[in-house]
Amino acid sequence: MFKAAILASSLVTVQGSHWAVLAAGSSSYSNYRHQADLCHAYQVLIEKGFDADHIITLSYDDVASSSQNPFPGKLFNKPANPGKDVYAGCKIDYRGSACSAQNFVNVLTGAGSGKVLQSNSDDHVFVSFFDHGGPGIIAFPGGTLHKSELQTALQSMHDKTMYKKLTFYMEACESGSMFQGMNIPGVYAVSASNPTESSWGTYCGSDAVVNGKNLNTCLGDLFSVNWMEDSDAQDVSKESLSTQYNTVREKTTKSAVMQWSDTSFTSDMVSDYLGTTGSTFTDATEDTAKSAVSVRQLELSQAYEWYRSAVSSEERLKAGLNLKKILESQISAETAYEKFLDIVYHGDEGRKAVARESKVLPENPACEIAARQTFIKYGNFDASSGFAMQFHKYIVHVCADGSADHSINTDDVVAAAKKACTDIVV
Repeated sequence: MFKAAILASSLVTVQGSHWAVLAAGSSSYSNYRHQADLCHAYQVLIEKGFDADHIITLSYDDVASSSQNPFPGKLFNKPANPGKDVYAGCKIDYRGSACSAQNFVNVLTGAGSGKVLQSNSDDHVFVSFFDHGGPGIIAFPGGTLHKSELQTALQSMHDKTMYKKLTFYMEACESGSMFQGMNIPGVYAVSASNPTESSWGTYCGSDAVVNGKNLNTCLGDLFSVNWMEDSDAQDVSKESLSTQYNTVREKTTKSAVMQWSDTSFTSDMVSDYLGTTGSTFTDATEDTAKSAVSVRQLELSQAYEWYRSAVSSEERLKAGLNLKKILESQISAETAYEKFLDIVYHGDEGRKAVARESKVLPENPACEIAARQTFIKYGNFDASSGFAMQFHKYIVHVCADGSADHSINTDDVVAAAKKACTDIVV
């Protein structure tokens, strides 16, 4: 519910309460941008007049306290001098291992004993997610969420009349795949990318400078920064969802921003979901794409930049070891997934080539999640990194192949995934 004075002025357009769910599904300093995005989104809502009691946040919340953070206890989502600390006052409801796929679903559907949505049929709900994704999946430190699970949760919200209208902004690679085939009345979704491409980090490299210091990371994600900076700069009571979508789509030049499901109410004002006050930050005319980096390349790019810009032997050695660790993890990931294809297709180069370029829809959740969990358990690499998740399409393709002709069952796929991770013979 909005604060009293603001609520009174908004009743002419919107009845009921307003709720928001914000989730950042990653951990570690290399994913700085996701937690900074979340806290910036939180600040947008608060500064637009949102009631903090109606905002629910999930974040691993380890970046502000990271030893790599040159500003302990602070997060910045944009280069500036002085910078605006978006972590100040950012309340986290589910942190550490509680930032999980299951808790995200529980929050949306009003289940569980923690802080969850208590919205009803008169309420407007806003949801925003920031993290890594693959075809039909998004990642959390505590598990993976499949598109079928997300869409089931949203359908459950509809069936339980938990909203009048719901708007969902998703930041993740291949985020469009999470909404493909979805047609839930009253749910309007916007994805940072189409179903088969990467999303992009921004304010990276030499642009990641705050108060004269380079943070050696990306401060934000291109799509998310664009919608938040637009919301900062605009009187959102005069900007429609459709207008914001078009503005963000035009500024997000590195990926194809898309809209999904129920687009019948995009003439609604952004203030119906984010708040009613006017602009609060600086203008949003900066070219956010100029320093953008593909999420698939981002972690290695950041590590190299940290190594390249080191100013002492101690810092350079530390950065070099980090760079080596990331490079080894990426080589291990690609080797394992390539070996997985070779095991399944027995060296058939033609079928492997098809799998590498596959755009098959992720419609076999049991098989896909079982295989992914096997890579997570047995792989000698971070299977939830932006780099590794690009290979999840191999799993989707193999599961679809097996489902189509019954030649490969889930047990076979899981066995191949385990062997690919553990058998040292290529």
